[in-house]
Amino acid sequence: MKRLAIILLYIATAIAAVAKPPKLNVENIFDGRFNNNKSVTISIYKNNGNYYRGITIKDNPDIIKKIASAIEKDAPRASNYCDHKNNDGQYTSLQIVNNGEVIYIGLQRDRHGGGFFFIQGKEKAFK
Repeated sequence: MKRLAIILLYIATAIAAVAKPPKLNVENIFDGRFNNNKSVTISIYKNNGNYYRGITIKDNPDIIKKIASAIEKDAPRASNYCDHKNNDGQYTSLQIVNNGEVIYIGLQRDRHGGGFFFIQGKEKAFK
């Protein structure tokens, strides 16, 4: 009986360890701090098991820097990372695997302090 209880405890612990929320730094960008900012438009969609969050930023380099900083903190966890710069701006993307699903993260920055940021993946990846 003791042996069975210990085995069940190990199984429950293993399941809990596998099904962890990703706790990404970039998720904190959607904590409500930019909801009343006129330079920001926020979009959040859930549809058919997919989850998408996006922010369009106009002429606000401080917000772009905060997002870029959060992305850099999450970059070590990425299975795929790309950072591309050209005369028009910069594009950073990364992919993080959680619960067997890929979370796609991207930030497009223009030269004028604006940009577009998104997080997208299956809902399972965020649980």
